[in-house]
Amino acid sequence: MTILGIGQSVFDVYLPLVKPFSKNGKQRIYNSIRCAGGPVTNAMILCGRWNADVSIITRIGKDAIGNEILRLLEDNHVHTQSMIIDPTVQTSMSCILVDTKTGDRSILNMPLEIEEGPADVHWPDTADVILFDGHEIRISMDALDRYPASIKIFDGDKYKPKTIDLIRQCDYLVCSKEFAQEYTQHQYNKDTYAELQQLNRNVILTLGDQGCIYNGVSFSAYPAHSIDTTGAGDIFHGAFAYGLDQQWDIETIIKTASYAAARSTEKMGGMTSIPSLDEIYKGDF
Repeated sequence: MTILGIGQSVFDVYLPLVKPFSKNGKQRIYNSIRCAGGPVTNAMILCGRWNADVSIITRIGKDAIGNEILRLLEDNHVHTQSMIIDPTVQTSMSCILVDTKTGDRSILNMPLEIEEGPADVHWPDTADVILFDGHEIRISMDALDRYPASIKIFDGDKYKPKTIDLIRQCDYLVCSKEFAQEYTQHQYNKDTYAELQQLNRNVILTLGDQGCIYNGVSFSAYPAHSIDTTGAGDIFHGAFAYGLDQQWDIETIIKTASYAAARSTEKMGGMTSIPSLDEIYKGDF
């Protein structure tokens, strides 16, 4: 089978903080991590490392960091023939401040100047599983018509009203607590999951270290010595797409994705914290 990711690419710079960030303060950073990032990019790199047949449609600028993202995708076995190299934009970039004591992070993102412009897409021949991250809506909607038989997943990190039509046509909505609260316009409570099912029948609601919920069943999170939670959601989504590609049952998919996300928080960075497939197969879950 084949996997296709459609969405955002970002060049990430991680800065680990040895003490809390303070207004008008100053601290020295003695190491950093620079790598490709963005929801669908991290997810597709995981699938590529796990030996899936994977392609990506994402927009980058014709600049140095865009070239670096392109190289990193290719080095991680992601087909890049469908990428959009747009000379009218600067590639998106994020600076991520990480509290190494708690694993919490703050993200400063410089988005594309034009997030969604016209583009001629060189479509992959097949796409059996598609992951959308809510960016490139026009292309995402075109993909629904082009690959009607595919299994479609929506990565609901942040809620955007313009994505509702796309979400309703997906087979799975994998969303965060933040997405749920933004969509329902109230704090998370016992009614939240049912409200999300009005948007999509198959909801996997992820709750960080509180685990996740699917079809009213709660799945516990796996223990982790977390130092950086950046990219954990992306890794969950990538492992979820991989499991569908492998035709695993949904319980196995959720447990594998949860385990991969937990292991990722024990390393710094998003792309750099993706666990190997060997680590997953050796996991006790």
